[in-house]
Amino acid sequence: MEVNIFLPKYMAEFKCICSSCTDSCCAGWDINIDEDTYNKYINSTGKVKSLLEGKFVENKDEHDCFNHGFMILKDESRCPFLNSNMLCDIHGGFGEENLCITCKSYPRVFNIVDNIYEKSGLPSCIEICSRAFLNKDKMEFIESTEEISEKEIEIRRIIDTEAFEGAESLLQYFWDIRVISINIMQNRNFSIEERLNILRSFYEQIQEMNSLQVFDDLEELLENFNDEAVDYEDLKGASFSEDNEFYISIIDQELVKNIRSVKLKECVKEYESGILKVSNVFKIPDSNEEDLLSLSGICKHLENTPKYFKELEVYSYVFENYIVNQIFKDLVPFNKGERLIESVKVLINSYRIIKAYVIGIAINSEEKINGEKIIRVIQALSKDIEHNKVFKNLLEK
Repeated sequence: MEVNIFLPKYMAEFKCICSSCTDSCCAGWDINIDEDTYNKYINSTGKVKSLLEGKFVENKDEHDCFNHGFMILKDESRCPFLNSNMLCDIHGGFGEENLCITCKSYPRVFNIVDNIYEKSGLPSCIEICSRAFLNKDKMEFIESTEEISEKEIEIRRIIDTEAFEGAESLLQYFWDIRVISINIMQNRNFSIEERLNILRSFYEQIQEMNSLQVFDDLEELLENFNDEAVDYEDLKGASFSEDNEFYISIIDQELVKNIRSVKLKECVKEYESGILKVSNVFKIPDSNEEDLLSLSGICKHLENTPKYFKELEVYSYVFENYIVNQIFKDLVPFNKGERLIESVKVLINSYRIIKAYVIGIAINSEEKINGEKIIRVIQALSKDIEHNKVFKNLLEK
C-alpha cells in the first residue's frame, strides 16, 4: 500500500551496498525470526528445507510475533546463511520473499506518529553512518510517499498525540518537544556538550512542571523555547569532566567479555592500549595477572594534551547528526515513557562513551582524529547497544 512517510533526507538516498560493505549485518548479534517466516521455514520442502535444516530454533522464552525464533549462529556470531562472498544464501538462492522481517527491513526503523509512517536508519550500519553523519550540513527531514507492505516491516512504536489532548500526559506536547530537541542539538553556536546540557535542562524543567501539574507554565516554557526567547547561556553548563573511574568502567572485564561485535572488540582493545600508554598500572599482590587498579595518568594526560578535544570539535557535526538521528529514530524523550531525564541520560552517556573510545584509540595509533574514525566507533558500539545489553548499566548510569 502507498503511505505518507516522514524521513531524514539521507534515507531517501540510502541503498544497501551488499558485498561492497566493509562490515556484515549478518554477524555480531542475535537474528530474530518472526512468526510467519518461522512457520514458512518449518513447512518448507525440497532445496529450501535442506538449506534451512538445523540452522534455526524456536524462541521459547518470549511470546512475541517478531521474535518467534532465532538463527543458530556460527563462530563470531555469524548467521549460518552468510556465505564466503559475504552474501546471503537464502536471498541469493530463493529470493527476498523468504527472508525474515529482521533481514528484509534492516537497517531501516519504522514508527508511526499521528498516522504518518516514519523511517530512519540504524547507526549499526556503516553505510547509514557514512551517509547520515559525515554530512557537514544539518540533518534535514522530508515528506514523501512510499509503497510499504505492513507484513514485511516491524513497527517499533506508535504514537497518537491527539488521543492525549487535554489529558495529564506529556505526549500531547510530543511535536513541540521533538522540534525543540532537534533545534537545540542543531544550534551550532554551542559545543555538543553545551547542547546536551541545554537539552537536559529543558527536559528537567518539563518533568518538574509535569510533576506539579502546572500545564500553563509548561506551555509557556515550550512557547519560549519555540520562539528562542530562552537564554541558552544560562543553561549550557560546563564541559563534561570524566574521572578515572569512568575510563576504567568502559574496559571492565565483565563488559568486554560479553561484547559480541568483532569490530567493537577491536576498538576496545585499541582504546585499552591507548590509555595504558599514559596511565599507571599496578599489579595485584600474589597475582599472575595485571589488573587496572589505577589509571590515574589518563585524566592528567588529557588535561595536558588538549589536541584530542580540539580535533573532536572539528568533527562536532558527526556527533550532532548522530544525536539528532537518535532523537528522531527513538522518539526521544518518549522512548523511556515519560521519564525524560532517563532518556537524555542515554544520549549523554552514549556520547561520553564514543568520545572516550575515539580519544583512547587516537592515543594508541598516534594519528589525528577524523570523521571516519568517529563513525567507526559509533557503528561498532551501536551494533552491541542495539542487540546486546552489556552497555545498559553504563548508558543509564
